[in-house]
Amino acid sequence: MALRKYTKARKVRRTLPWVLVALFWTTSAGAQDKLTLDGYLSDMPALYRIPGSHLWENSLHNRLNLHAYPADWFQASLQVRTRLVTGNTPVKLPGYGEQLGRDPGWMDLSWATDANLGENAGLALSTVVDRLWMQFSLGDLEIKLGRQRINWGQTFVWNPNDIFNAYSYFEVDYPEKPGSDALRIQYYTGTASSLEFAAKIDSAGKATAAGYARFNAGGYDIQFLGGVYRGSDLVLGTGWSGNVGPAAFRGEWTYFRDLEEFADTTGHGMLSAGLDYTFPSGLWLQAEALYSGFAADQDFGSILGYYAGTMDVKMLGFTPWSFFSSVSHPLTPLLTGGFAAMWYPAWNGAFLGPNLALSLKDNLSLSLIFQYLTAEFDGPLTGPHRENNAFAFLQFKWNF
Repeated sequence: MALRKYTKARKVRRTLPWVLVALFWTTSAGAQDKLTLDGYLSDMPALYRIPGSHLWENSLHNRLNLHAYPADWFQASLQVRTRLVTGNTPVKLPGYGEQLGRDPGWMDLSWATDANLGENAGLALSTVVDRLWMQFSLGDLEIKLGRQRINWGQTFVWNPNDIFNAYSYFEVDYPEKPGSDALRIQYYTGTASSLEFAAKIDSAGKATAAGYARFNAGGYDIQFLGGVYRGSDLVLGTGWSGNVGPAAFRGEWTYFRDLEEFADTTGHGMLSAGLDYTFPSGLWLQAEALYSGFAADQDFGSILGYYAGTMDVKMLGFTPWSFFSSVSHPLTPLLTGGFAAMWYPAWNGAFLGPNLALSLKDNLSLSLIFQYLTAEFDGPLTGPHRENNAFAFLQFKWNF
């Protein structure tokens, strides 16, 4: 059985120091009460119906979160996710194993291998360190260095302000969301206000750096940000969250302008805004819209190119306008049902996503998730046609 390992051209000096720091944290923490370990184990069989293929797989997913608190002013964390995928996806989808172990950060903290288990089945195994940071707290000042999540988003589905680590709404097995190899400095000026600076380097060696200010005015949390995105764009943005009557009202706007063609372009803007409301019965209603100025420049000949592609904040919307709505309601104290839908006018397309979540015990859950995507395309070889994709997931999850 031939195994293929995927690595990147990274120098050892980029990875080894961080591994040594992680070992130092775990050994220097000392007393047991200064270390915590938690995580989860999930098993998720899945069926995929894409044009021309029926695919199946089973994903066994383990996450370990180690936190160290050696002093009041210092804490650190090492978090690792490991996935074993078996089925026909590793052999039917070229590059599946490589994509599973892909590490978009400056540090290459991933490992992956795959193997054939016969003519129509295979496996892919990956381990990645997706959090590895240390934080210093000095009064109102916090400094965090390492792989971390920098979340500046306000809305639920699309986050134009999330310039450091964008994520896909369609991801069903990664609630933690991706992180960045970054430096983040936060200074709290009040209970609802702060000033921040953050900078990261990605796997391509491109730097994103921005300043951020957050404050409260008129009952709204308001934020502004500005900086450079991936070394190529000036980026400016704002966001808000508050209430319109009884409903929560959130939004984000971000503007990108190419630095190399600054005088010859007007740049592109992205805007998301949404409302949500929770009834006393527990019924939750949500609506959100996204406008993307980048959509006209993108060339997606298939939904799968967006669904399974590498996520970038500029790719949040693949049509100029996207609309979303969802509803969820506790059907019983242990069973919650939900339904989400998206509409893409430019593609005459839609997404439908019903789901059920059952709490078996305090730390044990079972979820059933369906995703259906349909859209019209006019390809140079295929001509006008409609593409339909269907995905079904059954997730059994144990938290510890």
